[in-house]
Amino acid sequence: MNYFLYRFTCKPVQPTAEILVTMLAYLEFESFVSTEVGVEAYIPSNLDSEEEVKDLIQTLEGEIDYRREEIEDENWNAQWEADYEPVCVKDKFRVRAPFHEVDLAFEHDILIQPQMSFGTGHHETTWLMLDELHDLSLNGNSILDAGSGTGVLAIAARKLGANRVLAYDIEDWAFENTIDNIALNEVEIEVLKGDVSVIGESIFGVILANINKNVLMSDMSAFTKALETGGHLVLSGFFKTDVEELTVAAADLGLEVAAVKSKNDWALLNLIKIELR
Repeated sequence: MNYFLYRFTCKPVQPTAEILVTMLAYLEFESFVSTEVGVEAYIPSNLDSEEEVKDLIQTLEGEIDYRREEIEDENWNAQWEADYEPVCVKDKFRVRAPFHEVDLAFEHDILIQPQMSFGTGHHETTWLMLDELHDLSLNGNSILDAGSGTGVLAIAARKLGANRVLAYDIEDWAFENTIDNIALNEVEIEVLKGDVSVIGESIFGVILANINKNVLMSDMSAFTKALETGGHLVLSGFFKTDVEELTVAAADLGLEVAAVKSKNDWALLNLIKIELR
C-alpha cells in the first residue's frame, strides 16, 4: 500500500502543531514526526482525503501550510525511519524507537513505539520533564503520570527505581500506546483510561503532569490532594508566559516553587507541597 506524506508548516509552531497532530489522528493518519517548522504526517493512500485535511486546517487557529507527496509502499517506512531521530536528554536518557540500536553512553535507554512523536521527548516539554525527573528522588517512591501520552515519563520513573507507578490518559490512542510501550520496556506500570478522577484516594510522593495549562489549572487541586506533604508536583505543557499564573494558583493550594526551568518558549514548574500553617 502506498502512503501520502504531508509536510505541515505551522505558525506559531506550538501549540499549533500539537493540536494538529491530535486532530489528524481522527482522520486516520498513522505516524507523525515533529520538525522545527511543524510536523510531518503519514496516512495510507486509501484513507487519504486532501479535502478533509483542508477543511480541518480551516478550523484551527494559527497559520498552517503543507506540501503533499505520495510515497511508494516499499519506500515510505524507510523514509519515515530515516527522518525519525532518537532523543537525548543530556547523558541521562536516550529515547529511541525499536529500529534504533542501543547506545551505552546513556544512563537509561527507553523504547517508544513512535505512533505519535509528541511524548517521545521530541517536544520541549517532554525533554524538560525527563531532565527534571532524573534529579528527583524516586527510589521506592509512588509516582503518578497524569496525561501519560506515550507513557515515556511513567517508564522513566520505573527505570529510576520508583516502587509504584500509575499512569492515566483520557485518549484511547494514549492508553493503548502506553500499554504497548510498557511491554517494550519490560516494566510494571498500572495504566488507567480516564481523567484525574480515576486515581481515587491514592496518595503519591511525586506527580508528573505534562498537559496544557487549562487542564493543569483545573486539576491542580486534585493533584495537591493526592500528593503527600513534602512531595513534588512537576508540571509542564505551558509557555514561559504562563508561569506566573500557575505559580499564584499553586501558592493558594499550599504549593511552594522548588524550580522553574525552560527550553525555548516552553516551561516547567517543580512544586513542593508544604504543610499549611
